Amino acid sequence: FQSCPPMPVSPHALVLDADNTLWDTNATFRRARSAMMQVLQGADPQPGPGPSSGDGPHDAAPSPADPPGEEAPGEEARPDGEKRLETTDVLYRLSQHLPSSGGEGPDLEQLARAAAFYMSGLRDGPEAGIQTSRLRWASEQVRAGRQPPGCDRSRARKAAEAFRSALSAPPPLLDGAASLLRGVQAWRTARPDRRTSVLFSEGAPDRLEVAFDAHGIGGGQYFDDIVLREKTPDTFRDVCHAIGNAVDVSEPQAAEVVVIGDSLQRDIRPANATGCTTLYCPGDLWGRETPEEASEQPDYTLGTLDEALRILDL
Repeated sequence: FQSCPPMPVSPHALVLDADNTLWDTNATFRRARSAMMQVLQGADPQPGPGPSSGDGPHDAAPSPADPPGEEAPGEEARPDGEKRLETTDVLYRLSQHLPSSGGEGPDLEQLARAAAFYMSGLRDGPEAGIQTSRLRWASEQVRAGRQPPGCDRSRARKAAEAFRSALSAPPPLLDGAASLLRGVQAWRTARPDRRTSVLFSEGAPDRLEVAFDAHGIGGGQYFDDIVLREKTPDTFRDVCHAIGNAVDVSEPQAAEVVVIGDSLQRDIRPANATGCTTLYCPGDLWGRETPEEASEQPDYTLGTLDEALRILDL
């Protein structure tokens, strides 16, 4: 990552993305997906690779990471952790094919049934070796109200509960996050009339509450406001307007509002459209993205969150 000079102007506001910028939500969801898959595979919810061999319908099913006819070269030599990551990634992609239940994704029992369908086959069909087709097929079976072979409603409920239980664990702060929070706290305290901070998230309130409680976020220690809305240019304009009312500055400029996020499309692009100063901190969920157009080009790119302390001169 390139070394960046401090901002030419002192910011009046800091808007920080929560999930996968401040804390590692992706790791928590990955553990939850792994717990669901293990219940569906007939195992205790502990880390482990695909299903074991046996005579039952679950034991005979192929691993979701390895569609029939698509065994990867050197599969036996690959570490179990990598195989588990692929397995939970398949479950994440399955969720994209199912309708939302009004929260952050599909109903968890629906997702469990879709995963069971995915594992059960299309063994002999013309598209048996095409993963994307299997994902689509599995979700279609669930939407049609069919029950997957070997996965009764009781098992689907247990798999959903394993997911919910694992998701109740608080996500860990990412590298540099604790230092940034302390810096923001001191920065606000020094000039509360001219400085404000906002936490911005699209996450479900009940899940965010777990992280707030674990890291002392919700009591106003670090943030003056918490915004739970879809990230669009209009939403960022509303946030900037609220910031203008919160600080004692005659005409605050959008460039004096700093937005930090881990996604070029979900964080940087809508903030750029508003004229904010943008700091991009790549995370594990999206990886380090390359801007596809000028609207996604951040003003600064960080290696870890605490690099923002120097750029913002905190």
